[in-house]
Amino acid sequence: MSLLELADLAVSFPSPDGAVHALRGVSLTLDPGRTLGVVGESGSGKSTAALAILGLNRGARVSGRIGFDGQDLLSLGEDRLREVRGSQIGMVFQDPLSSLHPYYTVGRQIAEAIRAHEDVGAKAARRRAADLLRLVGIPEPERRADDYPHEFSGGMRQRVMLAMAVALRPKLLIADEPTTALDATVQAQILELIMRLQREYGMAVLLITHDLGVVAAVADEVMVMYAGRVVESADSHTAFHRPHHPYTLGLLASLPGPRGQRLRPIPGQPPSLLRMPDGCPFQPRCDYAMHQCAATEPPLLTVTGGPAHRSACWLPSGAVGRDDGAERIRARAIGRKAS
Repeated sequence: MSLLELADLAVSFPSPDGAVHALRGVSLTLDPGRTLGVVGESGSGKSTAALAILGLNRGARVSGRIGFDGQDLLSLGEDRLREVRGSQIGMVFQDPLSSLHPYYTVGRQIAEAIRAHEDVGAKAARRRAADLLRLVGIPEPERRADDYPHEFSGGMRQRVMLAMAVALRPKLLIADEPTTALDATVQAQILELIMRLQREYGMAVLLITHDLGVVAAVADEVMVMYAGRVVESADSHTAFHRPHHPYTLGLLASLPGPRGQRLRPIPGQPPSLLRMPDGCPFQPRCDYAMHQCAATEPPLLTVTGGPAHRSACWLPSGAVGRDDGAERIRARAIGRKAS
């Protein structure tokens, strides 16, 4: 049984110009101990899906189903959902400096998260906070627990966020762009830390990023999103070596390759989520577009490569995918795990 299962999840936000359709029928499954990498350009709906799981899309119209550990999160009241957040689902946001309160020490903030869910005293929670800081590799944790967020570097602040996210040993860790704005060395350290914590706690990890190299390093499965929906999903090897959707192929081609090889950016811009074009939303930017693409949006169907490989494209199986993304992934990936 899957730990997390989204079924036809749709999220829209009201605006003066009409509804912004941020998610359009997103479905996914994630098993315990597995890592799902969610990739796509800004505005594709990655973070909206994560916030919907946590019930943090206030003011939005949400439909579909969010199954987690045998319960539908969309049917829970606010009090019950608050119990799930933190204790069973941990979250690491993109910018730790804006996520941590500047007026409180990091030890106090971690201890507060613990005491919000468990009946423990202040001193015991403070000791656990220091132990968690030690777990994520912060030196002199007893002393640093009394420091404020601005006294830490960007990488150390992200370690603090990880300590807070895993304080109660959640079953699911959602990491939303956890390595953005960090240099390559610190990126590798944070990714290794996430993988180590996953092994120790047996967590499932939902990793949201725009960096395919990061996904190649840690993910078991890959889900590519565009214009609020899933356009391709596959295991990691298939996604990087035999992609089917032209958008996935374009993302791979946009990565830095071997020295002297020019980048091939995807032309144009993603469509407005206020007024979606007819047909496939990627059609105006696609080198493989056909007449049918402008008329009807393709469903997400199984393609050659196994039942877990699905693509929302009218092209026949095998018409696009080829093994030209491997060199770019090898050049960009950070400590890619052995296949």
